[in-house]
Amino acid sequence: MAAKFQKRSVSLPARAHPTTIKIHEELTKLREFDQSSAATSSSSSAICSSLSTLRDVYDSLDELLALSSTQEALSRRCVAEEERFLDGSVKLMDTCEIAKDVISRLRENVAALQSAIRRRRKGGDSVLESSVSDYIQLRRKTRKDARKLVAQLKQQMGNRDYKLPAADHDDDEHFSAVIRVMREVNAASNRVLGALLSFVTPPVCGRAKQSKWGIASKLMMTRKVAAVECEMNEIQAADVALLIGDDQKKREFGTKELESVEGCFKEIEDGLEGVFRRLIKSRASLLNILSR
Repeated sequence: MAAKFQKRSVSLPARAHPTTIKIHEELTKLREFDQSSAATSSSSSAICSSLSTLRDVYDSLDELLALSSTQEALSRRCVAEEERFLDGSVKLMDTCEIAKDVISRLRENVAALQSAIRRRRKGGDSVLESSVSDYIQLRRKTRKDARKLVAQLKQQMGNRDYKLPAADHDDDEHFSAVIRVMREVNAASNRVLGALLSFVTPPVCGRAKQSKWGIASKLMMTRKVAAVECEMNEIQAADVALLIGDDQKKREFGTKELESVEGCFKEIEDGLEGVFRRLIKSRASLLNILSR
């Protein structure tokens, strides 16, 4: 595993600034977060940990951009790379906004489900059926939208590895190191946001029209879900309780799985807001440098 990270690490000059090295170390932590498996094997704690590390990355980047040596190097050199970073930051902020909207809508539907389950205990079956249907439909719609957005994020990462020319002087060396770091920060942000979107919009487990199943088909589905339960995240576990669990499990659902999902969404939403604010700050810092 360590060899894998070393191969993909940022190439730093021998006399790199301590802040640059610090960012490199934080980025290395993020590389172990595998976007391709996030929707099935990652937990909300893993997503939140990655968001926390990404916030640290941007805090360190802001320290790097505040250095006089960085400001002098960037202000005297070609602005093409800086503009690429600025363009990438706009796209990342747009992605954050969309992700926050997705999570907000899902949280609202979870709250509606909790209310419907409480009312069902007093005989409100029809309200629960409608709320479950609305939630599943929203889950499927947001998944479809999120998959398109994740594809766009992957496309944005396509050109992050092109090489800078070798540096002839210390100033050029520092400039090259800063540009490499900015590219890696953008790439890491894309990976984390892509993983987040995949996590909050996983495939729906089960079928909404459970009432039409026969006993045999329900039993087969229950066994199938049990076989892959270890691969489900918290949101999919909620699907199973909603769509496949027996009546007793559904009556208990509001105090367990849904509360877990709501807490999961709230924690991720808070972490995402922190990243969004730091994106704005880093963009403002770079614009100030370029305006000199």
